[in-house]
Amino acid sequence: MRRPTHSGGRPGAWRWAGDRTGGLPQARRMWGQTLACAASIGVYLLVRHLSHPSMVDLVVYRAEGLAVRDGIDLYGPLETPHGLPATYPPFAALLFVPLTYLPKDPLLDLGVAANLVLVAIVVALSMRLVDPEGRRPDPALVLAATTFAIWFEPVFTTMRYGQVNLAVLAVLLWDLTRPPGVRLRGVGLGLVAGIKVTPAVFIVYLLLTGRRPEGVTAITTAGVTVALSALILPGATRRFWTDLVFTPERVGRVENAANQSARGLLTRVTGLFDPGIGGTLTIVTVGVLGMLCAVVAQRRRGDAWGLPAAAVAGLLASPISWSHHWVWCVPIAILLWARLRGAHTRADTLLFAGLIVFPSFLVWSVPHLPGQEWHLTGFELLRSSCYVAFGVAFLFVAARFGPEPARAPVPASAAGIS
Repeated sequence: MRRPTHSGGRPGAWRWAGDRTGGLPQARRMWGQTLACAASIGVYLLVRHLSHPSMVDLVVYRAEGLAVRDGIDLYGPLETPHGLPATYPPFAALLFVPLTYLPKDPLLDLGVAANLVLVAIVVALSMRLVDPEGRRPDPALVLAATTFAIWFEPVFTTMRYGQVNLAVLAVLLWDLTRPPGVRLRGVGLGLVAGIKVTPAVFIVYLLLTGRRPEGVTAITTAGVTVALSALILPGATRRFWTDLVFTPERVGRVENAANQSARGLLTRVTGLFDPGIGGTLTIVTVGVLGMLCAVVAQRRRGDAWGLPAAAVAGLLASPISWSHHWVWCVPIAILLWARLRGAHTRADTLLFAGLIVFPSFLVWSVPHLPGQEWHLTGFELLRSSCYVAFGVAFLFVAARFGPEPARAPVPASAAGIS
């Protein structure tokens, strides 16, 4: 007997462990998916070679590590492309110190390899998030999903810049998909919150959904990261947490079309850098309602919907959410695909179709040079905020009030029973 299948956190047509009774067919399927994934990676590496990406963020991380090693001002001028500054908490710079012991070119190659592995890890952990029993997913399915996930713009751009988004997502998914009550659940969340601040939105999510022990563990861990950095880099720690954390323009131009947050959209629409009281209230309202949707989604449909909804709420409410921060599109895609293979509604189908905004690279089809975003046409404004639109739609569907779709009987063949 094969294992029963699951979809979207409920029994359905999602096959996790694969068919272990078919021997040769299963082996052929595995080889086919392996070759497809290898081909996808090969095309990606070719595109990367032809486009000569700078992996600028990884270069900045290395420069931050060098600043710690050399005892210079972490948040002063660094030897980085375009004079880009350090924007993460000092604890992140401490973790970047090992990067300084590698020559630049091998480090960049290692960054590419690490991120490719992380795509597969994120896919596997996303499948564990969707499956309430947390079983090991079918490796062939992981390879199949990885083949496509590489070409989602947030993933592609994360690898192009050498960003840490996939690593942060992997740690969060690993930590928050562990069984409730397991020892030190929340440590991973606290760690990444100490590295990049924005994951702290999940601490709020845990507390609002009644997981106080995990939330306290995360807060304690984040506090330890701050205390450690204060011990080693007292001046930088004080400056970051009392000043720089409240200065979003240090991260980049808020009006940049790559900024897929509510404030980014509002800035481009109004042409005003300062959103004013009305704009600020609008952004706060978006964040509060988004988190409310996440809580409702968790209570009605579990973390498979609640965690991505909390992520989207944080992305929308953040002053700056670059397009590559939206790597949560991978767990969302896995969730919606699983949903469509079981009982689903028309809203699920439309939302799945809306995922096209991620592999379409539509967000890069508008001007991105300084000053140009202030003069976008109506259609350009729409294209420049496609992730925001998808995020709002996802929150609406995730927190949908009303009954789940009626389940039709699952045939033995669809349920994987022999």
